[in-house]
Amino acid sequence: MEFLKKTFGIAKSYRPPSGGGREEYDISFQEFLDNLKKNVPFMNKLPSGNRSIIIIGLIILFVIWAASGIYTVGPDQQAATRMFGKFQSIQGNGLHWWWPSPIGQRDTVVVTATRQLELGFRSEGQEMTKPVTYESMMITGDENLVDVQTVIQYKIIDLRKYLFFVDDPGEQDRNVDPGSPDGVTLRDITETALRQVVGKRNIDDVLTTQKGEVQDEVLLLMRNLSQNYDTGLEIIAVRLQNVNPPVQVQDAFDDVTRAREERDRIINLAQAYQESEIPKAIGEAAKITESANAFKQGRIARAEGEAQGFIKLLEAYEKSPDVTRQRLYLEMVERVFPNFNKYIINDSKILPLLDIEPN
Repeated sequence: MEFLKKTFGIAKSYRPPSGGGREEYDISFQEFLDNLKKNVPFMNKLPSGNRSIIIIGLIILFVIWAASGIYTVGPDQQAATRMFGKFQSIQGNGLHWWWPSPIGQRDTVVVTATRQLELGFRSEGQEMTKPVTYESMMITGDENLVDVQTVIQYKIIDLRKYLFFVDDPGEQDRNVDPGSPDGVTLRDITETALRQVVGKRNIDDVLTTQKGEVQDEVLLLMRNLSQNYDTGLEIIAVRLQNVNPPVQVQDAFDDVTRAREERDRIINLAQAYQESEIPKAIGEAAKITESANAFKQGRIARAEGEAQGFIKLLEAYEKSPDVTRQRLYLEMVERVFPNFNKYIINDSKILPLLDIEPN
């Protein structure tokens, strides 16, 4: 500061101009040059004609150097600033200034975009893929080999950890620069989690029935590993793309798969038939039960009525036995007699009695 004060003529305090008086900040360019010559020894050794040009050039270079520290951070970006290589702060979107190199450095990175890691294959064009079997070939819990191609979706949630906490060699085939944890580090995390989960399950679980459970378990394990390694990454999703047995036994596995599908189809048909027939049987059983209940109630009511009638008849018989006996006899004859053929017996002929209903 003493050098700047002497060179630029800066006083310890500032007093605003008052009238025509000349204050300490009111210095001419010539006085600035004189102060620079006085306080910078090598300036006196330069030819007098070039001193002003050199000074102006230095000032211009300083302004350009300082202006190079202005930078913009986009809405989907963050910037990590460093001074002499040491981390200082994280800057959000907007216009900022930071010390230019070699004093300061900054790293501007897109943090909101969803990134993708391909394990077991590499995309080549829109529909072409190149298999990478040393990444995807693994052994299952029932000691079968299976080729599991996986896609991992992730994003940056902690830029400081992402840039400075993991020293990764990067991967050229995936265009990942050295230093970023989404190179070898993330690939190893993915392989570790996937092999651990697949190694505990049968091959049928991975090929057909429990892909969703495998994905969820791998996702949870990857998140824990990523947090333990301080990668600054958040694993968003795990997607099993192609899960196949080795090529040498592909046909045999296809036959087994078709047999399972046929078995499941027949089971589904049987279950559908069961679901349609059971309600019919239940309805028929209810119908028979209701009919039996109605018949039972009718027989009970009839029996009770006959019992009451017998009781009434007994009471009448006890009161008038002869009359009641005669009435019962006549009622029986009246009820039974119409069912027989009736004849008139004469001395010489037997004539049938015609039952002619009166009009």
